[in-house]
Amino acid sequence: MINDLRADRISAYLRDIAGEDGVDALRVDEQALEALKRANRAQESVGGMERARPSASAMTVNAALESVASGTPLNREFARGLEAIIIPGKRPVMPLARGTFTATHEKWLHLNNPAVRDMLVKASRSIGRIEVPGSKYPYGGTGFVVAPGLIMTNRHVAEIFVDGVGDRDLVFRSGVSPGFSDSFAPDNDEEPPPSISGIRMLHPYWDMALLEVAGLTSAPLTLSPRDAAFYDKEEIAVIGYPAYDPRNDSDVQLKLFDSRFGVKQLQPGLLRNRRPTESFGKIVEAVTHDCSTLGGNSGSAVIHIASGQVLGLHFGGEYLIRNFAVAAFDLALDGRVVDAGVTFDPKASPAQVPSWSGYWQDSDTQENTPADAAALNPHAAESRPAAVMASGQTAIRIPLHICIRLGEGGAPTIRIEAAPQTGATTERTAEPAQNTNYGSRRGYDAAFLGVKVPFPKPKDPGAVAITRQGGMRLDYQNFSIIMHAKRRLALVTGSNVSAETTLTTPEVARTYTRRALGRIDPSDQERWFADCRLDELFQLPYTLYTKDHGVFDKEHIVRREDVAWGARHADLRRANGDIFHVTNCSPQISVFDQSTGGRENWREIENEVLKQAASERLCVFAGPVLAADDPRFLGNFEQGQRGLIQIPIKFWKVIVARSSAGIAAFGFMLEQSLADGEASKSAMREAFRAYMMPIEAIAALAGVAFDTAITGADQFDGRGPELALKASIGRKRH
Repeated sequence: MINDLRADRISAYLRDIAGEDGVDALRVDEQALEALKRANRAQESVGGMERARPSASAMTVNAALESVASGTPLNREFARGLEAIIIPGKRPVMPLARGTFTATHEKWLHLNNPAVRDMLVKASRSIGRIEVPGSKYPYGGTGFVVAPGLIMTNRHVAEIFVDGVGDRDLVFRSGVSPGFSDSFAPDNDEEPPPSISGIRMLHPYWDMALLEVAGLTSAPLTLSPRDAAFYDKEEIAVIGYPAYDPRNDSDVQLKLFDSRFGVKQLQPGLLRNRRPTESFGKIVEAVTHDCSTLGGNSGSAVIHIASGQVLGLHFGGEYLIRNFAVAAFDLALDGRVVDAGVTFDPKASPAQVPSWSGYWQDSDTQENTPADAAALNPHAAESRPAAVMASGQTAIRIPLHICIRLGEGGAPTIRIEAAPQTGATTERTAEPAQNTNYGSRRGYDAAFLGVKVPFPKPKDPGAVAITRQGGMRLDYQNFSIIMHAKRRLALVTGSNVSAETTLTTPEVARTYTRRALGRIDPSDQERWFADCRLDELFQLPYTLYTKDHGVFDKEHIVRREDVAWGARHADLRRANGDIFHVTNCSPQISVFDQSTGGRENWREIENEVLKQAASERLCVFAGPVLAADDPRFLGNFEQGQRGLIQIPIKFWKVIVARSSAGIAAFGFMLEQSLADGEASKSAMREAFRAYMMPIEAIAALAGVAFDTAITGADQFDGRGPELALKASIGRKRH
């Protein structure tokens, strides 16, 4: 369905590809329109499949183009006609079935010239699909040969099966067996593809990786070391394996790609100027192009049609706006890339240290301690230090949500004997080091991203627990909490999250582990404590988690790894202590903490947002959905008393990141429901659900109001579908 935003993008895109000739140059008569439709049908029939298309007259198409030229907003009929007819004609997709292609659109008929076709077909033989059996993805993306036994792809593709960044001590993740297939349709291969056997590099600044493949026979493609500005507006072809992309109109996408995804396709277009874009927590100046690409094109070669050289490495884009590529020129400036053996012509000889050399220094000096390391890169020297996980990324975990049926609710609070202890205990509980001078806490900073991201407001101020000082908000080190009075749980939390290594390890000679910051002995267990600024009637007691025979465990809503940062070691110690206030605690099923899946701790979602962000900083809001019908639980309170509490079954999170346009916001919901008290691990996994949700829908459920700056930046219909696809989570509007 075409909305007003996409109609505007269609107009802008057509003006862009029309260039200096103007939109009037795109006008057609009935004869030209019929020829265009025949070209579309002929292109589709190459794949052996034709589809019925919506009809449109030349008058309708030209009227739509007049609207574009005059700046008049397109109605949906006009927008759909232009997207379905004109755009595929100007930026078509050509399958490389049977090792060749046929151009059928008038603008690109010159690609059928034998010399041009032979060059592109020869180049296509050196381009393949990154296979990732054992992962959750059907395939990783695209790659191409750049030296004997060496392929280039995107870093974000390689990270599906590699831990680390840089060129030192990179490791494969266990459980995934990556390979490289240069077939037209790798899914039809009867034999397994050649294995990716080594990891040469995951570039710390650019979205580029170099991988070693055993048994490669394809000739390397040659990269151009010339400045990309030299090729501005010249014809290029992206060759890769586009995948179905939920950001695009389904009908148009099925038409443009002939319902064939995951196969080798050629997509012509023009190289464009440099533009800033977000990549791994920073802004980079990437070259752009206007070819019709989709998600599986990540890692595709951008080939100059006139010379056959590679001008760039495609790494992303946004539908109807712009596609981005790492310029071969920039890679030629990097001595480590050149020394790795990448083929440049003329030969690249970097004379100066590149502007991103600091990222190499960071990757050389920081430790890489992957949790899932299967094998060290055999080409890394043993004496070298380990590499750090992708740009020091952090992860956020919020509690799972449970529904337990334990009998009739409504029981009054009663006094009983404490449950007897069973079994021997080798740990003692101790409160972690804490700074009780709360006057030093500034809490959540709305200006943390460089633009204002206001803290959410409660929709019902009467439901909020008022502090002893008469305020609503409890400020801690790098985060703040508003408590719900009746439920005795957080209504909303707001955190400033940083993955900047200068802030997460500000004094290199100090230790920053949880126990070191908390001054907790190895055999001790942290004891949570109340916040003296809030009446204890508004806080659930710590005994709820210690005297119910392990039925419930405790989990941070705001996690240490997210807020333990600062300019001094003391700042991190203060944050570490603050997260153990019971105001920051939520009950959960105890087996949750034993789970290591990506969905449970939101690691993949967090990392995907950081990859798209313009800085290594995030603002994160989170909390439970405190619904009136949440299940009731009779738990142990202080002094042997028992009390009735309600357990939330849904939790939400809103992540706000800096973008080149200002901010981008993403909303998520997490829930779990266990019927009849069934709390087995298998039942938990089956009942667990995570999905994206519009921020305004989250606000309605959570009882909070987000500033219009946040709701206006909601990416549910923008980048959200792509992020959900990469993180393997669903999307729900309500």
